[in-house]
Amino acid sequence: MREGRWWSAHRDIEKQLNAATDEWFRQTGGPRLDDRDPERTVARRITAMLGGRIALVVPTRQPDARHTYLARRQMELFAPRTE
Repeated sequence: MREGRWWSAHRDIEKQLNAATDEWFRQTGGPRLDDRDPERTVARRITAMLGGRIALVVPTRQPDARHTYLARRQMELFAPRTE
């Protein structure tokens, strides 16, 4: 995971992870605004939801990660519903 998106050599897994992350953001708003490491929080939540595990952790670039997740949260909150 980097900059709010999952990246994988296996496209189906990548799509599944990103879809689960999008849905989690819609349902919860994503990580807390004061989260010190939002990428790690997202990775933990999504891997737990899908029964996976985190195999490698690379430190997040601060404050870039917070800005990324704030922007994503705002996009999810204001996106029109298609239901």
